[in-house]
Amino acid sequence: MKNLLLVFLTTAMALAQQPALKEQTLPEVKAKILLPDGWYMKEESEDGVTVYQISREKADGEGDTFSAGLILSVTTKVPDRASMKPSEYANDLLTSAQDEGDSAKLEKTEEGPLQCLRIEYTIESDEGNIKVINLAKANDGTGTLYFATWQSPEKEESQLKELREAVLASIKLDPSF
Repeated sequence: MKNLLLVFLTTAMALAQQPALKEQTLPEVKAKILLPDGWYMKEESEDGVTVYQISREKADGEGDTFSAGLILSVTTKVPDRASMKPSEYANDLLTSAQDEGDSAKLEKTEEGPLQCLRIEYTIESDEGNIKVINLAKANDGTGTLYFATWQSPEKEESQLKELREAVLASIKLDPSF
């Protein structure tokens, strides 16, 4: 019985440990981010919009899905595309996301020249609820909008929260981009 308990505790501790984080440079958008070791990253760029998909599961093909991960979209020249400042555009995007969750509250902060907006909500799904965090960092001076969406199964919130927050906090941007 003691051996079974020891195996159970050792397994539980191993599962609770977060993967190591390694720094990944995103030269296309002059940024850096910490990625969980063993996770996958895919980059696509078209017409001034660069999208990074960072996921626990490999999702290479169109239509492939992942259960936990981050999509970081970087859009340049937002005023030309949307006829508004990046901060206004981000506010519109995140305000519309408030409709997704009854208790969703929009948080606003600043990081130097960047206006940061964040909202958290849950989406109901047949496979189980999905926790979503949208984080926008708008640079009105350069016209660039960084928009990150983290999603993961709500049932894994306690295991992934620390990892998610470390990844989101690690996003380092060049204020001149």
